[in-house]
Amino acid sequence: MAKRIVVVACRKLRQQNLCPGDAKCLVAMMRKEGEFERYKGEDATIVGIADCGECPGTRVPASLGLLKMQLAALKETADVIHVGTCITLMCAYKDDVVNLIKEKAGVEVVEGTHKYVMPKVFP
Repeated sequence: MAKRIVVVACRKLRQQNLCPGDAKCLVAMMRKEGEFERYKGEDATIVGIADCGECPGTRVPASLGLLKMQLAALKETADVIHVGTCITLMCAYKDDVVNLIKEKAGVEVVEGTHKYVMPKVFP
């Protein structure tokens, strides 16, 4: 059975179109690069992309809850949550966001997605 993956991305970067279409995460998954390398030789797919819910990330459980409802309607689930590189490298609230996801997720949480260059948008 395929490993089902959800990615949690930074809402600010997504809204500002600094990561159009979540392309880096999707391509890294397709190529099994970065933190997705762990799935080499394994059937794995991204079933959804949620965002952090805005700074300071306290609404990430609601964002994940909505995605979980959508997946349930499609008779799908998530096995793993990857916290996007946009959060793990650039977010001032990274530790809080990651800990909140780990506390609420009920599945494995992996920090990071790709290893591609990130835009410099925050001082």
